[in-house]
Amino acid sequence: MVVAERRFQTFIEFLVDFIRDLNDLSREGAIVLVEGKRDAAALAELGYTGEIMTSSTLTSGTSAVRRAKLVIILTDLDTEGRRLAARYIRMFSRLGVRTTLVARRRLSKNSRGKFLHIENLIRFAPLPLPVATLAGDDLKQEGSAGSAR
Repeated sequence: MVVAERRFQTFIEFLVDFIRDLNDLSREGAIVLVEGKRDAAALAELGYTGEIMTSSTLTSGTSAVRRAKLVIILTDLDTEGRRLAARYIRMFSRLGVRTTLVARRRLSKNSRGKFLHIENLIRFAPLPLPVATLAGDDLKQEGSAGSAR
C-alpha cells in the first residue's frame, strides 16, 4: 500500500506542476484545446485559469485561435484523442497557428495509463494547498513541488 500511496503523491505533485506550467503558458498567450465541456471543467477545478477551447467551440472561436501564440492540444489519451490531436495539428498548421503536444505527452507519461480521459482528472480536485497559489508567484516561493520531475 505504501507504493500506491507514493505513486499517488507523485502524481499529485506532477499535477500541481502541470497546471502551474499550463497557467504560465496561458499568461504568455497560449490557449488549451480539450475535447469537451467536462474536460474544461476538470482543468478549471484543478486550478487552470487560462483560456480553454473545446472541440465544439473551435469553429466559433477562430479569432481566438488566430490571436493565440500557441495552442496546447490536450485531447484525451485514447485512440480517438490521438486522432483528434493529429487532425487539429493539420488544421492549425494550415492556419499558421503554432501547436504543441508536449502537455499531452507529459500527462500520458505521468499517468502511466491510469487516466485516458482528461475529465477524470477532476478526481484530484481540489488539489493540495500549493495549487491555490497557481495564479500568483507564491508557488515558486513554496519550492519543492517542482523537484519531482
